[in-house]
Amino acid sequence: MRKRVFIYILCLALTLSLTGCWNRKELTTLSVVQAIGIDKTEDGQINLTLQLLKPASIKASSGKNGKGASGSRKSVWVVTSTGQTLFDAIRNATHQVNRKSLFSQNKVIVIGEAAAKSGIAPLLDLVVRDPELRELSYIFIAKGAAKDIIEAENEQEQVPAKALENLVKATRTTSTAPEVTLLDLMKSIVSKTTAPILPGIELAEQPNGAVIEKQVQLCGTAVFKEDKLIGWFGGKETRGILWVLGKVKSGIIVVESPEDENKKVALEIISTSSKVTPNLIGGKLAVTVEVKEEGSLGEQMSQTNFTKPEAFKKLEEKQSAAIKDEITAALQKAQTWGVDIFKFGVEYHRKFPIDYLELKKNWEEEYKNIAVDIKVDAKLSRVGLTTTPVNAEEE
Repeated sequence: MRKRVFIYILCLALTLSLTGCWNRKELTTLSVVQAIGIDKTEDGQINLTLQLLKPASIKASSGKNGKGASGSRKSVWVVTSTGQTLFDAIRNATHQVNRKSLFSQNKVIVIGEAAAKSGIAPLLDLVVRDPELRELSYIFIAKGAAKDIIEAENEQEQVPAKALENLVKATRTTSTAPEVTLLDLMKSIVSKTTAPILPGIELAEQPNGAVIEKQVQLCGTAVFKEDKLIGWFGGKETRGILWVLGKVKSGIIVVESPEDENKKVALEIISTSSKVTPNLIGGKLAVTVEVKEEGSLGEQMSQTNFTKPEAFKKLEEKQSAAIKDEITAALQKAQTWGVDIFKFGVEYHRKFPIDYLELKKNWEEEYKNIAVDIKVDAKLSRVGLTTTPVNAEEE
């Protein structure tokens, strides 16, 4: 009996030591940040734009009344503030927000073009120093002001920040924009050789009947030297970068039909791989880039019969040439600018660690003079459900 009483007392004592959710924070007492916009004013101040969640509006819009993203109640509200630093601007936002801001659920960070040209490293010091901010947040560079992107509404999503997140993920189907998180960006900035790249985003005018509406869309790739924006790459040039980095997931390659150059053929990218081999011969740098791609015939505007081996082989050759052209365009531009967006420096560090110690001292000039041999092996493995084009003449 005494033993049983002792066990009861012990269990009671142990329950007193359990803290439970001592530091819990109710959602209704917080301002949940979904997107951060960072701009610089003409006098060097930081202009901060926050997209904050309105949980009550989301709950109401998903209820019986069926009001969604285009309903009368907005699911987010936008706050702007100014400060001498980013931290200062965040604290100044409390003049308008009467709840503590929660940054751990932030999805995207957008940096304005002017701020990016002046250098993004100082702007991100707080972001990487504060443990509350997510390292997996996606980063964009706005063509114009970041504030305009954060304030823009979206017809498909209740929370516009979610639309931005989905937008960059959707580029996996075209491979025309890089997918970069805060962690990826910081790795590039601290690298002695690798130049950072970030997806560009803008407000583009879209006609809707008699009304011209503005819609957020991706617009190529922002290229940096150290931490300063120096220029932009287009969609095809961006895919040229991704071919070398082995990050092409899918996409469409449009080529001229082998037997009728006025007609187009669309080839779908099914799978890809790449290999970068650095060489150091007689003190001169040379790199071999090998890209392998498997594709399928997705659409043809010509009447060419690609079941014929000769025509099929010519189509594969055009596919290889198109891939090589994209890589060459990106490579020539990058070497002219002196920005190692292909991570060649990383490859030399791995293979020639001793020589790299000297190479990195003047890497920009060394990089400009690298002789690059591009080898592309592209194959077509599928032609779809039909082997002949629509309305093809019988032979």
